[in-house]
Amino acid sequence: MATLTRRQRRRKWLQPFVGVTAVLLVYYAWPVRQEGGDLVLGVLLTLVGVGLVGWAIAVQIRRHVVGGEPVGLPALVTLLGAVLAVFAYGYYRIEVSDPGQMSGLETKTDSLYFTMQLLTTVGLGDVSAQGQLARTLALVQMAFDLVFVAAAGSLLAGSVKERIRKRDDTGPESAG
Repeated sequence: MATLTRRQRRRKWLQPFVGVTAVLLVYYAWPVRQEGGDLVLGVLLTLVGVGLVGWAIAVQIRRHVVGGEPVGLPALVTLLGAVLAVFAYGYYRIEVSDPGQMSGLETKTDSLYFTMQLLTTVGLGDVSAQGQLARTLALVQMAFDLVFVAAAGSLLAGSVKERIRKRDDTGPESAG
């Protein structure tokens, strides 16, 4: 394995940051209060987004597990950011289309905050799913997080352990 230059290492760690930042910029820029926008469209867009992100995470995992390719750290971190953005969009769209579905959710930031609470299992309770549709989406997110996010997290953790092991075996000058 070739030694990376300082610039290459910096770029390698900057890519996930740029990816997540781009995802969040799209999330905040994406219009929600559109003329004729309805609840069904919002739910469909969210489910399509969940399906696409789940498929993309599965592809990354398969490439590593079956194909033996190195873990695509920037891609996986960006995809985890996309998971947050897609579910946050769904909660916000539901609340805008059917007020009362979510308690304490008034802004896109509130929605992102609630999504992060579900992902991290913190559950502070200041924002919560009240309506049946919002609770259903929360259940979908919990199941998605258990399957896809946990698998991606495990893959990332395994990759970090492997890199540390290689560095310890060969010395810090060989680690990438």
